[in-house]
Amino acid sequence: MPGGPAVTHPFVEYENHPLIAAARDLEPAIRACADEIEQTGSIPTDLIGAITRKGLFRLTIPAASYGEQAHPLVVFHVIEALAHADASTAWVVMIASEVSLLAAYLPNAVLSQMIGGEEPGGPSCRIVGSSRVMTTAQPDVAGYRLSGRLNFVSGVEHATHIVATFLDPDDQVRFALLPQRAGKVIETWDAMGLRGTGSHDWELTDAFVQNAHTWAALGPIGAQGPQWQIPDRSLVAWIANAGHAVGTAQGALDDLAAAASEATTGDSAALRDREPFRLEFARAQAEVASARAFVQETWTRAWPSVIAGDPDIALLARCRLANVHAVHACVDAVERLFRAGGTSAARRTWTLERRWRDLQTARQHGAALEWNFDAGSRPQLGLPPRRSR
Repeated sequence: MPGGPAVTHPFVEYENHPLIAAARDLEPAIRACADEIEQTGSIPTDLIGAITRKGLFRLTIPAASYGEQAHPLVVFHVIEALAHADASTAWVVMIASEVSLLAAYLPNAVLSQMIGGEEPGGPSCRIVGSSRVMTTAQPDVAGYRLSGRLNFVSGVEHATHIVATFLDPDDQVRFALLPQRAGKVIETWDAMGLRGTGSHDWELTDAFVQNAHTWAALGPIGAQGPQWQIPDRSLVAWIANAGHAVGTAQGALDDLAAAASEATTGDSAALRDREPFRLEFARAQAEVASARAFVQETWTRAWPSVIAGDPDIALLARCRLANVHAVHACVDAVERLFRAGGTSAARRTWTLERRWRDLQTARQHGAALEWNFDAGSRPQLGLPPRRSR
């Protein structure tokens, strides 16, 4: 009210964070490469270098290992900004942030040594991989010999390290962190969307990994920090998927708004002059904005309990609900825009069809599976929590 105290928006401290500013600064360079990324199926090495120097590949590496250990909402907005420019580029950074959280189960000193944590400016590592059991293990002196083939390893071409998953002799799930050069990249990625992610296979043949570079799925966590105090590992990781969906959909809205003054195929009227289009555009805008706000609200409310060391399970369930809702809402919003755009929506000269394909592909990730809705609703219904699969 006039003359009353100033109100500080609870999300300002995250939206103005230097890492988010760095991501936004990269948008022009990413947009300039977007067509090349789509056509070649790979992100240019120079752009990978620029993202690395900005620290965006170490978003979720522990501070004790010279990483950023960024707040989940910082990660959300960083990925959102990158996806606003290009969904494939954002996806590669997103996967690196998720797998880095997993790699941090190693003791900080071990992780630091492996990734060159004491390098000036912080580690230049790019950690990707998979939590699916795709390798076999034979015990060896002081370690294991791994063989197998990981699939859908987004960003594998530019990775420095890979997380592989295997069963030990006791049939317990273990993870291993290996240098990318320990295996071979097999070019297999050919999908309708996220074509520039280079999500190829990575093959290991009798690769040795020492015990110190492996960890048990249910074992102690090496990293110190709130990100690793939440019982369900995927919850913190998958806020990045929400950011990716929101950024991709917002990019579709903004790009379409810029093109809406053009006359459409078979109709002399521009899209913006057609009321049916304006109504669908408004609904899509509201869906994306609501998805963003739900993520911000739930994580802002839940995170203090995590910081305090006593995670509020009910609030965190709402965070999971916000994460999965964001993906589905943004897919629906861009689907709405695609239908409203008519024949012109299929033009490759517009980004709409690409963003539609990218989001359809992104929805296949585990972060968007239906069980996440169930997990998000259970505490409110008085049911026990449900963990990630």
